[in-house]
Amino acid sequence: MTKKIIISLVVTLALVVGFINVSYANEKIALVSLQQALNEVNEGKKAKQGLQKEYETKKKKIDEMKTDLESMSQDLEKQQMVLSAEAMNQKRKELQTKFMDLQNKAATFERELKNKEAQSAQKILNYLRQIVVSVAQTGGYTLVLENSAETVLYSKGAEDITKTVIAEYNKGNYKK
Repeated sequence: MTKKIIISLVVTLALVVGFINVSYANEKIALVSLQQALNEVNEGKKAKQGLQKEYETKKKKIDEMKTDLESMSQDLEKQQMVLSAEAMNQKRKELQTKFMDLQNKAATFERELKNKEAQSAQKILNYLRQIVVSVAQTGGYTLVLENSAETVLYSKGAEDITKTVIAEYNKGNYKK
């Protein structure tokens, strides 16, 4: 009796494994690197250039403020012997206030740039996702895996559709 149960379990298991292998054989899998696409689409390149220009402009302002602050500090050191204690304290407070202002502006500039970069990237990524779905449907893919961080180390038969997605994006084949 137990032999019949074991044999029937083995046969059932073999059929299930065989069915699973047959069903996976019909799967069509694609890989896409959204990070690569984000960096290579024309709009992504333009956004990156715009952010770089803005960064350089803001960095120049911060550098000018640093130079002014250093100049004030050097002037204060030179005047240290001739200024009264009260005047010296006043100048130190002004210097400290300007230093705090510099730090605040630098932090604000950095936050603004990060926010603009995130907003720009999110907008492009939303369109890229639309295109991935379209390419997957058109190509008959049953599964698309995101592979920006190279999380998929090996996949037999998977096709990389990143360049197709980039080309479709650059053609404007997405809904705004």
